[in-house]
Amino acid sequence: MLEIKLHNLGNIKNAHIKLNKLTIFAGENNSGKTYLNYILYALLDNKIRLSSNVYQDIIHDAKNNGITKLNINSFIDKYYEKLRTSYENNFCKNLDRFFSAKEGTFQDFKFNIIENMQDIKSKLIKNNFSHKFVIGKHQVSVCEITKENDTEEINIIITDTTLPNDLYIDFFNDAFFQILFYNKNKNTFILPAERTGLNLFYQELNSTRNALINSLQKNKTNPIEVLRNIMVSQYPQPIADYIEFLNNTTTLKKFKSELSDLNAKMHHDILKGTYHIDKNGAISFLPYKKYFKGKEYQKKIELHMSSSTVKTFFSLEFYLEYMAEKGDFLIIDEPELNLHPDNQRNIARLIAQIVNRNVNVILSTHSDYVIRELNNLIMLSDDFTEKQSLMSKYGYDTSELLSKDHINAYLINDGTVLPMEVNSNEGIIATTFDKVVNSLNMSSDEIYYTKMETLQNDSNS
Repeated sequence: MLEIKLHNLGNIKNAHIKLNKLTIFAGENNSGKTYLNYILYALLDNKIRLSSNVYQDIIHDAKNNGITKLNINSFIDKYYEKLRTSYENNFCKNLDRFFSAKEGTFQDFKFNIIENMQDIKSKLIKNNFSHKFVIGKHQVSVCEITKENDTEEINIIITDTTLPNDLYIDFFNDAFFQILFYNKNKNTFILPAERTGLNLFYQELNSTRNALINSLQKNKTNPIEVLRNIMVSQYPQPIADYIEFLNNTTTLKKFKSELSDLNAKMHHDILKGTYHIDKNGAISFLPYKKYFKGKEYQKKIELHMSSSTVKTFFSLEFYLEYMAEKGDFLIIDEPELNLHPDNQRNIARLIAQIVNRNVNVILSTHSDYVIRELNNLIMLSDDFTEKQSLMSKYGYDTSELLSKDHINAYLINDGTVLPMEVNSNEGIIATTFDKVVNSLNMSSDEIYYTKMETLQNDSNS
């Protein structure tokens, strides 16, 4: 699993993070939780590519001989540090663009990928992989990088020697990024904190852009220049990608996800209905059938007229229904947005089910309810007398129980990301919430009892 060190990321001065099946970030407002989610999204979805030119000799040999073989141990010894350093430097250099920030905003940012070279060698020797470079409408393969299980040799075949080396270098950069750093065979899907507003207004954003293009074209403005200016996103890349997801929902909903059954509880207990997307991509909500004066009815509600819960849950429901695959990374910024405490508990239990179906989840939260419900699921994962009785009493299911070994939790405090203890007896030891809850209880108690005592004294005087 990915492990990194970060320095000078906004308000965060230092962080050492290792992902797990469930990774949680907690902290005060403006502490840097969203920054962390965005950085991890960039890494996991390969939004900033490897950029290195160390492959010239390999490409030369493969072109001359048709095939070349690389010994994994020798390749790692010779190239790994160069490639890792190159990727880290390129990542830092492109972070302003990724965040759509002013040039130089992240000039002091540094990060390192933490991985032992011997572990890399062992992993590569054990695993197989295949990467193909295809061109043309018939998708003709001109280069392949392959390896079988439990072998030390990487095979590289080039069948078209006329293509310029720069094209092969781009292919090698993408392939070896996945081979060495992160095997991106699955999706990385992010639910940004802005999702509720974007769900409502993405079509208006597109309409405004289209109207601007049409207007400028009528005035004989260079359409290519207009398009270039308009397509330069004013949003951070995760927001731009989320808008693109919303624009593609009619295409994405062609196939059912293998996790679509997880939506049943959300539909029944939380939403009390389902979503509908028309051929133009407009989203509406379809409440479950009810009865009024003996007549059955079911009426669509436009999304902007629906409840805040319905607005908030759309993208998660859609992801589970049509997109989710085992091995994915799902990043959720503030899952508790717009939710009643009861539904905050429900979303925690749904997240646990998602994790147990082998989707890796990264979330940032302000919610004591979310953390405490996750803690219940961790505590119930152990076997003890009366466990089944408690689960039955409070409606817990075995599919929701979480192993402490599958959770890493971090508290962002004073510019440092600190690991929080996770144990099976108490769950996540989130002192940031405990202090606030204890302070609130103390102040409430003191106000109440002081007031009652004063009133009693006044009545006796």
